[in-house]
Amino acid sequence: MHTFANLGYWRVGGPMERFLCPATPDDLRVALLDARERGRGFFVLGRGSNLLVPDEGLSGTTVQLGGEFCTIREVHGNAETVDLRVGAGVWNDVLLKRQLGKLSGLGALAGVPGTMGGAIAMNAGTALGEIDKVVTRVEGLDAEGRACTIERRDLPMRYREGGLPVGFVVTAAVLRLSRAGADDEAQRVEAHKAHRKATQPLNQPSCGSVFRNPPGDSAGRLIQDAGLKGWRSGNAQISEKHANFIVNLGGAQANDVLCCIRTAMQAVWARSRVLLSPEVHIVGTWDEKLWPFLPARE
Repeated sequence: MHTFANLGYWRVGGPMERFLCPATPDDLRVALLDARERGRGFFVLGRGSNLLVPDEGLSGTTVQLGGEFCTIREVHGNAETVDLRVGAGVWNDVLLKRQLGKLSGLGALAGVPGTMGGAIAMNAGTALGEIDKVVTRVEGLDAEGRACTIERRDLPMRYREGGLPVGFVVTAAVLRLSRAGADDEAQRVEAHKAHRKATQPLNQPSCGSVFRNPPGDSAGRLIQDAGLKGWRSGNAQISEKHANFIVNLGGAQANDVLCCIRTAMQAVWARSRVLLSPEVHIVGTWDEKLWPFLPARE
């Protein structure tokens, strides 16, 4: 049985009841419809870079896309732009590395782990921008397993939200990249990576930024001001280097990580009356005393 701790970036989480690696849209459709017929959950796992799964594991069917979903091909080009069709299983860092210095427009993926499917689902981005700026259309399966295409203009993408319909599974995205500015973007990407290395705990298991930044503020600053830098639950710790990171010091449990998340939300709410919103996806069934966190009414 596959265990999420062996796949996820936090290195925590229990077994997955049913784990499949579909290689074609037909394989994916069969898995989706079978899960519906069983009346069990259906979950698409990218690289496990932005997920928290319970120690007890994940019920239902979990799929990780492979085969045809990991391809990149040019579908249109002219003197100014190139349209790439990128499979949902393509790793973001692989895509960026392949195009860096050749085409511009992918700087938003600099340092963003995970896959293209996840990048679309959460409108991934960094200080260099967000992926929605280059998306022209998204391909996938709807909740009924039917193939469909959604044009970018019909997707309400915004900060850390892809705007996808409920139950929609991304299979590919078409990105419009520019032939101009590739060298300049490559320099910005390298500078961004150097800054991340200097300010973030990249040498410890984590899922990157845990919380979205509130409008006009920084989640890391709010957590630090609440006095929680270095706070621990078991072997999970709110990083001493960057307070919007929770790291696994070795042997942490998923409940430890969630305790850090909840404690940060409680402390920031108590001090600043700001309700932090997790950027990581907390999936599965949890002790109701831990999750979800709802501030007390006043």
